[in-house]
Amino acid sequence: MGAMGVRRVQKVGKSTFTVSLPHEWVKKNKIAPKTEVNIATLPNGSLMISTGECEREERRSKDIVIEARDPDAGDLIRKTLAAYIANYDIIKLDLSKIGFEPYAKDRIRKMIKFKMAGAEIIEETSDGIMVQILLRPYEFPLDKLLLRMSTMARDMISDIIKAERISDVNSRNDMLSDIIERDDDVDKLYFMGSRWLSSMMENQSSVRDFGLTDVKTALDYRLAFRNIERVSDHAVRIASQLIGMTEVEESILGEILQLLSEAGEIFMRAVNCFKNGSMQEAGNVIHDARRCAAMEEELTKRLIDRGLPAKTIASAMIVMDSIRRIAEYGIGISELAFNVYIRKESTKAA
Repeated sequence: MGAMGVRRVQKVGKSTFTVSLPHEWVKKNKIAPKTEVNIATLPNGSLMISTGECEREERRSKDIVIEARDPDAGDLIRKTLAAYIANYDIIKLDLSKIGFEPYAKDRIRKMIKFKMAGAEIIEETSDGIMVQILLRPYEFPLDKLLLRMSTMARDMISDIIKAERISDVNSRNDMLSDIIERDDDVDKLYFMGSRWLSSMMENQSSVRDFGLTDVKTALDYRLAFRNIERVSDHAVRIASQLIGMTEVEESILGEILQLLSEAGEIFMRAVNCFKNGSMQEAGNVIHDARRCAAMEEELTKRLIDRGLPAKTIASAMIVMDSIRRIAEYGIGISELAFNVYIRKESTKAA
């Protein structure tokens, strides 16, 4: 950003203050008498002046072409999601140099459908796919997005516990499989939230439009979204291991499910602390999460001593590890609540 020098504010009339615009900027942007300009207040108190033409130019720049370089659709999928998060409106996938099998194209279509909220395929040929993002950020406030994501992750945990209490094996496994599929819904909200936060990084004047006070709080939201998405991943990990695992005796399984329930409760308490700013409760959550981790370690040792088949022990240890990690993500979210609280207090003091 080029420096334009210091200009003196002048008072016109009883209550109007004016400042002259730099001649170079006026000439470059073809400003004339009665030309309308946009003035936005940035979070740090600065003013940003722009023309309608500048904003239209910025919108035109949000197109990207991604060239497929590998017959495995995984590389293209990762790059497409990155472009989505980076706030591009039109994403063009160039498939002309790679021969994709039908299953690979189907993976791409499913990714667009299940991972990219508001994305629509507006053109598809043998040589490429054009995706347009139709969703607008102001329709989804960040606090509601956060609550929706965390509620979905919590429900996945609750339903794992319900599934393990079903006596019919097929019905139990069907419910666990459904929980695994629901991870796509959490991922979709995670990528959408990441997209909105990228938009804020590009245009800091929009921070207040999202109900936030500053860019640092936006970064806290980014970390909170990531922690919630990881909780969902661990719920999937637990459900995947429990499918077909029947050798664990009922008493031990009951303890595992009780510990999972406590980890899920810790996680949701942490999310509420982040939203409501309760420092005392955040401290309690961190204490309870550490206690949960210690209980996980003790229960894991007892599982190993039971003499269960090696495969069952391996699956049980994965389940226990994920339970501990869910509680630890509660610690991470609670620590973010402290960040938000301190920042609010320092703003009041100023």
